[in-house]
Amino acid sequence: MAEEAAIFAARLKKELRMDVELVDERLTTWEAQQTMAEVKSSRRKRAGAAIDDVAAAVLLRDYLERKRANCISASAEKE
Repeated sequence: MAEEAAIFAARLKKELRMDVELVDERLTTWEAQQTMAEVKSSRRKRAGAAIDDVAAAVLLRDYLERKRANCISASAEKE
């Protein structure tokens, strides 16, 4: 699956002429389950789409944190 994702990312980059980042998302479902357990979600809400929604939020949070860290370090290098 990783190879297919890399091929798709290369196609996106070529067609859209923009950067594409590949992310290892193997642990996002586990992290989503831990997060939902911490906020005491009911078992019903922990199943299916709710887990996928939280896992997507985990990916987005991690992406934004990486971007923020890159901006901070680039800003520090300029000073």
